[in-house]
Amino acid sequence: DFLRPGLPPAARVYSEAPNMKNLISLLDDYQVEFNVNNHRQLNLVFFSDAVMHLVRICRVLRQLRGSVMLIGVGGSGRSSLARLASYMSGCEMETPE
Repeated sequence: DFLRPGLPPAARVYSEAPNMKNLISLLDDYQVEFNVNNHRQLNLVFFSDAVMHLVRICRVLRQLRGSVMLIGVGGSGRSSLARLASYMSGCEMETPE
């Protein structure tokens, strides 16, 4: 549903990405837009596993009352991917202290 930027979240329709190269280019654009609009900058490298995790997070956040808890080792990019996915989905991100 994030393949067509500029549409309001309610008007977005889930569709399959045509290919990985175009998807990575679109994610780079979202990252640049995120960095322009936020004080906390992201510097992500979109390799295939990171792209697949980001797409999964976006898919969960699209669901009614969608929430996700990411588990893994520190420094693996969980927080950065979640931050970008929430931005792409038009959600607010909260982290417990």
